[in-house]
Formats: sequence, C-alpha cells, structure tokens
Amino acid sequence: MSNKATDSSQLIEQKFAMAKQSSHEAAIAGLKAAAVTAVCTAIPTFASVRMSKWAKANLGNPVAKTVIITYAAGMAYFIAGEKKVVELSRKHSLEAAKARAKSEYTLTKSN
Repeated sequence: MSNKATDSSQLIEQKFAMAKQSSHEAAIAGLKAAAVTAVCTAIPTFASVRMSKWAKANLGNPVAKTVIITYAAGMAYFIAGEKKVVELSRKHSLEAAKARAKSEYTLTKSN
C-alpha cells in the first residue's frame, strides 16, 4: 500500500515538473513572438506617421503609436504562448499514452 502512495506522489511531482517546464517554455515562446512583433509593428507605424498626412493627424501622438505596438505585441505573446502550451500538452499526452500502452502490453505478455 505504501508503494502505491509513493508511486502516486512521484507521478504527481513529475506531472507538476512537466507543467512548470511547459509554462516556462510557453512564456519564452510568447516573449520571442512579442519582441519580433513589436519591432515589425513599430517600423511601419513610425514610417506611416512620417509619410502620411492622415497618419500624422490621427496617430501623431505617442499614445496612439504605443497602443498600436503594445496591442500587437500582447496578442502575439498570448497566441504564441497558447500554441506552445497546446503543442506541449499534445506531446506529453502522446508520451503518456505510449507508456501506458507499453506497460499494458508487458503486463498481458507476462501473464
């Protein structure tokens, strides 16, 4: 009975470690996407304000430019992070299914 409790606590700790690693990887992926998006959004935003009369009139203040860049970067962060979480959860569930099938196969083969 004690062995089952130890196995289940080890399994919970292993799942917690995988979840922590997955969230860290998702945050890094989101950060990279946000940085690239911020640069890719800032260049055309600042260029359009300098070249277009409409943009100069409507986006001339720093707040408007900041809102555009920040919104795009924030969306990229959350979208890339969510995609990474889904990718890693699929990977971990497939690995768990393979391990479960392997253990069931060895149990039925030994009987």
